[in-house]
Amino acid sequence: MFPTLEMLTRAISDLGEVARWGPAVPLAGLFALALFQAIVLPRRLWAKGSWVLTVALCGVGAAALLRWQEQANNTAVADQRAEETAALQGLWSQWDALSRSLPAPLSEAPAAAFDTVDEALAALSAKVAEVETQIAALKTGAKDRSVDSETATKLADYLRQYGSYRAVVSCPPSDLEAYTYANQLANILRTAGWDANGPETTAYPPDATAMGISLYVRNPAAPDAAKILIDAFSRFNIPYQSAIAENDAIPDAATVELFVAKKP
Repeated sequence: MFPTLEMLTRAISDLGEVARWGPAVPLAGLFALALFQAIVLPRRLWAKGSWVLTVALCGVGAAALLRWQEQANNTAVADQRAEETAALQGLWSQWDALSRSLPAPLSEAPAAAFDTVDEALAALSAKVAEVETQIAALKTGAKDRSVDSETATKLADYLRQYGSYRAVVSCPPSDLEAYTYANQLANILRTAGWDANGPETTAYPPDATAMGISLYVRNPAAPDAAKILIDAFSRFNIPYQSAIAENDAIPDAATVELFVAKKP
């Protein structure tokens, strides 16, 4: 028969109770032995009474001393746990101050509790995880967009096999990061043998922000260049907007525009 969870819980509770009363067991045994000797050994009645009273007083004193020691130990343990909880709450406050200096987290953190050490540890662990997420988001946002040299070479080789297409690379005005990224894309297209112009500055769409490249054509059903670029970007893990947008400002149906928006 295998022990159930209820049986294990009861056994653990019984062991805890035995451990708590452990120091009193040998004391009770000594008290019983001394009381037995005080009753049996002396021959005179008054001696028996004196020894029994002495043993009783000693037993009461020892029990009181044991009780006092137990209370002192409990108080010391409670004070230690209170100090540990306060220390963990102090660490949580430091991490919380750091969290407030970083970009706001995407989700609201659970309410922190510090009534016990376990609750304080859980709150601190949750706060550390939240700060790690904020730091990761900050690093992602702080990194300029670019294509590494190896990927740029592979991308150019991949596009070259499809022949030459006309493309225009654009970006918002006065955005150095977007301009640098757009210039790199234009150079990759020219290396692939494409007729690539730019980077040109354009204000559309107004106040748009996106990590990925947006593709615009005059007629979505016409140019193969946009589909080739989407396949290439997907193959080499270059962020892009999956939808191909229509723009009447593009001069002919064979031209595709690559728009690098402002980074979020």
